[in-house]
Amino acid sequence: MSSSTPDTPHVQNLRTMRRLVWRFRPVWRGASLVFALLLLRSGLEIAYPLVVAACVDKVAGVQAGVSALPGGYTLLLALFAGIVIVRAAAFYVSGVISARVGMDVENGLRAELFQRLMRLRFTYHDKNRSGATIVRALRDMEKTRHFYREVWFGYVELTLLLIAVTIASFAAHWSYGLLVLGVFGTGMVGSLGIGRGVSRRDRGVSEAYDEVTTALQENVAGARVVRAFGREAQEMQRFGKRMDSLRGSWMDLERYWTGALVPLHHMFGIAVPVVLAIGAWRIASGAGTLGEVTAVLLYCRTIGHRMRPLTRLVLVGQQATASASRVFEVLDETNTLDAPAQPRSLPAQGGALSIRGVRFAYAGCDEVLADVSLEVPAGTSLGLIGPTGSGKSTLVQLLPRYYDPDAGQILLDGIDVRDLDPHALREAIGLVFQEAFLFSGTVEENVAYGRPGISRAEVLHCLELAAAADFVSELPKGLDTVVGERGVSLSGGQRQRLTIARALALDPRVLIFDDATASVDAVTEKRLFDGIRAAARGRTTLVISQRVTSVRWCDRIAVLEAGRVAALGTHAELLKSSPLYREIHSHQRLTGVMP
Repeated sequence: MSSSTPDTPHVQNLRTMRRLVWRFRPVWRGASLVFALLLLRSGLEIAYPLVVAACVDKVAGVQAGVSALPGGYTLLLALFAGIVIVRAAAFYVSGVISARVGMDVENGLRAELFQRLMRLRFTYHDKNRSGATIVRALRDMEKTRHFYREVWFGYVELTLLLIAVTIASFAAHWSYGLLVLGVFGTGMVGSLGIGRGVSRRDRGVSEAYDEVTTALQENVAGARVVRAFGREAQEMQRFGKRMDSLRGSWMDLERYWTGALVPLHHMFGIAVPVVLAIGAWRIASGAGTLGEVTAVLLYCRTIGHRMRPLTRLVLVGQQATASASRVFEVLDETNTLDAPAQPRSLPAQGGALSIRGVRFAYAGCDEVLADVSLEVPAGTSLGLIGPTGSGKSTLVQLLPRYYDPDAGQILLDGIDVRDLDPHALREAIGLVFQEAFLFSGTVEENVAYGRPGISRAEVLHCLELAAAADFVSELPKGLDTVVGERGVSLSGGQRQRLTIARALALDPRVLIFDDATASVDAVTEKRLFDGIRAAARGRTTLVISQRVTSVRWCDRIAVLEAGRVAALGTHAELLKSSPLYREIHSHQRLTGVMP
């Protein structure tokens, strides 16, 4: 039996870098132009010391008392000025184009990350905290962008320049070439070694940052709960510990990075006296010139100046690669909801639901649904009631394929929902959840979220059906009133009624209300269900609730217990045949939940 060993971090970094570079394909024309300009800039970097060397040799040959410029000196000065001007122009143009190319590639990667997050199944989000997902979408993406804005083109330019400098140094004399090659090689090996250490430590910083972001996100989202229970001090202490962990990880990175740079930056000063010694020996032997020594010194100066940015490029590049690997982990996630190769189409009208032998368990948990079978004819209503944890909400989350059953089938109008295009399936099913989530925007925008082209008259009609028209008309700007994030400027009942109007605006063939009236009073609930019953005419309707008052109007009611259908019938039939239903009904009458 063959076994595969996991890749080393170095191999993983190389693979990630190849994937980053491969993303230049859509903008290859712009990238090629930048490459040509970088090649031009490198050539001019080499030409500059050569012209200076020629000028030095001309000046060295001038005899004392001669006032005229040496022959060809004016031409050399003009060439010198031309090199400076063209190099500056190439620097500007390449900088502008590389920024545009980098932005295009970065935006493509960012859009792909967002699209993948939108397509991932809920099982992915169940396993990954929202704070960690936000970090990957923001901080990791922010670091990855530096690869396209700075790192890659910097690597290319530096490689071209160092190759050119090495060749030019060997052309002057093999001793200069060996010196430059030795300094360059040592610097490169040292920088790459530092980069690998940086990569390991930067990933630790990212993981600590995940913890900080998660704590911040949870406390902002749950601010009311924190204050209601007086846990501010404890939450600040918990956040402080995570900040200390982040600080420790960051300081470990800084100590490693700063300590490694000191010897690397100062090693290039050694080259200057060596070049002067070689130059003095060659001039004394009659083989070298002062201009040659000047040119090689300028080469070493160029290498020294470029090796300082190299260490930064390595740092930023390793951080970008480490962050990109985390972004690619999301992009490589295969747990997505994709359309079948040949999706089937729903009939023009319908809404019949058939649930056959469905079993389901969340990852790592006990079975929630055990052999559930239900038939809901088109245009009829079914109530689902049962104790907490009986599987009611889980069952309805299988209908729009938030999850797929482990066994069994769910059919809509005789078609397995897995054979439908997910977008078409979502258009056919309107859901109202227990948690009333609204987006920052106007009332009209929230109601029309599923159908952006809906008319204002249709929006008003949906609000009337949802018993929301009265309070919306009293808002400062009516339909144009902006509700805060998650609708916090409205009461719980108002938010819920707007989410019901949003589901009705979708005009689905199946309506699902998952405990949608839990946050409203009995009077509002009655008005709400009067509207819901009117909207449900001609549509298949599922009502999930723990209140008998919310389901007793349905054509049939299914009583769920421990993931199974314990009883099925009308309200009157269940009062006679189902002990559990009678118990729920009696308890709610005694506690005043229902009249």
